[in-house]
Amino acid sequence: MKKVKITAIIPTFNEELDIQRALDSVSFADEVIVIDSYSTDRTIEIVKNSSAKLIQRRFDNFSSQKNYAISKASYEWIFLLDADETVPIKLKEELINIVNSDTVYDAFFIYRSYFFKNKRLRFSGWQRDKVIRLFKKSTCRYKGKVHEEITTTGKIGFLKEKLNHYSYKNYFRYKNKLRKYAKLQAEELMVQGKIITPYHLFIKPFVRFFIQYVIQLGFLDGVNGFVISWLHAFGVWRRYVEVLNLKYSSVAKIKKNPIEKFNSSLSEKDISIIIVNYKSWKHLSLCLKAFETMREDEFSFELIVVDNKSNDGKLKEFTKKFPFVKFIENTGNNGFANACNLGALNAVGNNLLFLNPDTIANKEAIALMLKTAKSNSNYGIISCNQINDNGKVEKQDRVFLQLFTLFGFFRIFFRSLSKKTKENKEFIFTDWVSGSVVFISRGWFQKVDGWNEDYWMYYEDVDLSKKVSDAGGKVVLLKNTSILHNHGGASRINFKTATITKTEVLISKHVYIHNHFRGVLKFTMLLWLIIVTLFFKSITAILGMLFFFVPKLKLGMYLFIAMIRYYYHCLKKGTWLSSRSMNLPYKG
Repeated sequence: MKKVKITAIIPTFNEELDIQRALDSVSFADEVIVIDSYSTDRTIEIVKNSSAKLIQRRFDNFSSQKNYAISKASYEWIFLLDADETVPIKLKEELINIVNSDTVYDAFFIYRSYFFKNKRLRFSGWQRDKVIRLFKKSTCRYKGKVHEEITTTGKIGFLKEKLNHYSYKNYFRYKNKLRKYAKLQAEELMVQGKIITPYHLFIKPFVRFFIQYVIQLGFLDGVNGFVISWLHAFGVWRRYVEVLNLKYSSVAKIKKNPIEKFNSSLSEKDISIIIVNYKSWKHLSLCLKAFETMREDEFSFELIVVDNKSNDGKLKEFTKKFPFVKFIENTGNNGFANACNLGALNAVGNNLLFLNPDTIANKEAIALMLKTAKSNSNYGIISCNQINDNGKVEKQDRVFLQLFTLFGFFRIFFRSLSKKTKENKEFIFTDWVSGSVVFISRGWFQKVDGWNEDYWMYYEDVDLSKKVSDAGGKVVLLKNTSILHNHGGASRINFKTATITKTEVLISKHVYIHNHFRGVLKFTMLLWLIIVTLFFKSITAILGMLFFFVPKLKLGMYLFIAMIRYYYHCLKKGTWLSSRSMNLPYKG
C-alpha cells in the first residue's frame, strides 16, 4: 500500500524562541510550510536554514492566513502546528497511522497538554482542551478572526495522544498576546453590532475568573492557576474595552499632542504671562491691576487671559477695562490644561508664566524666576513661595504620587520615613509645584508637549512636573521670593463648584495613576483607591443624608453620588478620563 503523504503548516510572527523546536517536531511530515507574517526577529533566518518552504503574507486575520497556506499545500492531509506547540513521539506515530488507514473521518480533534512555563497545568480549564489540527484539504476550512475553528462537511474524530502547548513563557508576553487577540475579537464584535454594557466590562471578567479558578479547579494548580485565570479574565475585559475604542475612535480621536503647532522659536517678549479664568472676575481684577504699573525695564512681557467661556457678559467689560491684556475666549469650560495650552499657542514670549487669577504677582518674583531660568537650563519648571491671605506660606515640599502616598495619613507616615527634600539657601528641589505659579521656558514646554489635557482640573501640574522630571529636568521652588495666592478663590466659589472640583480631584488621581504606572502596581493602586474612596464616601453620604443641614456632610453625600456616576462612566466607556476631559474620545 502506498504511503499517504502529509503537509505540516506552521504560522509564525516573531517566533525565534520556538520555531526551531516546532520545525524539529514536524520532521515526520513530507512537506513543511511556514506561513510568516513578515517577522522582524530571527524567525526567517531560522526557517531558511531548514528544509521548510517559506511563504510570507501580510497578516489580516488568523483564518485567512491559515487558509492561504492550506491552498499552497501539495498533499490532501494537513497537519497544522502553532510555533509554541510540539508533537510527542506517540502522537507522531498516531498521525502517520491514521492517515494511512481507511478512516471515515475528514478531520480529527487533538487534545492538548498546557504548560505554564515548563510546568504542566492539569486543571484551570485545560483538562479537556482540544483543537482540530489534522484534516483533509478538500473538505475543511478555517473560519473566525481569532480562536479560529475548522469547519468541515465531513465527520470529525478524536486522536488519543496529546499535543504539548507551551503558550505561557512569562507574564508580560502572555498579556500582550491576549491584547492582540482582544483587538481581533473586538473587530468581529463590531461587525456583529455588539452593544457593550457594564455587565461586559465588570461582571463578565469576574465570571470568567470564577469559572476558571473555582469551577474548573484552577486553585489546584496553585499560584500558576491563579495567574492564568486572572490573565484570561483580563483578556475578556480587554476585548470589550477594544470594542469601545473601535466604536468611538471614529467619532473623535484623542489628541496626542495638543501643542503640535507650538512655535518654540518665538521670542518677541521675555515672558508671556498666561492666566486661566472661569467666572473669577473679582480675583482676576486684582491680579491684573498688579501689572498695570509694572514697568518693562528689567524684562518685557505680555499678558494673556484665557476665559473658559464664563458666558456671563463680563469678558467684554474686562476687555475694555484692561486694554493692555490679550483676552481669548475658549470654546467652552474646557479645563485648566486646555486653556493653558490655548494661551501658550497664542503667546510670543521666550518663557511662559502660568498664574491663577487669584494670585497677585510682583516684579521682583518674576524677575528672579526669569534670571534663574536663564542661568540654569536644566531647571525645567520654576516656581516660588506662595503666601495665602492669612500670611502663611503654602506647602513647599510636594512628592509624586506613589503606592504609599495615595492618602493623607499614609503621606504623613511616608514623609517621616523618607529622605528630606534637597534644598539650599536659594532653592528647594521638590517633585512638583502647584499650577497656580509655573514658570517654564518655551523650549521645555515644547519638549514635554505642554499640559496634558487628560485632566480637566487638578493633577495637571503634577503631571507636567513628572514629565519634566522624566525628561531629565529639575523642578525648583525659589525660597527668597513669593507671590500672594488666595487659594481656592478661582475654583471653590460656591457649593456646586466645590462639589465639582472635589470630585475632579479624585477623578484626576485615577487618571494620573493610569498614565504613570504600569502592570500590577497600577492595578493595585487603582483598586486600593477605588475601595477606599467608596468606603469613606459611603460613610459621609450616610451622614449627609442624616445631617443634610450640615454643609460639609451634605457635600460628602453629593461626592459619593458623583463618584458612583464616575465609576459607572469608567465601566461603560472603558476609560478613566473625566467626562469633562478634552481628551475623551467620545462626548455625550
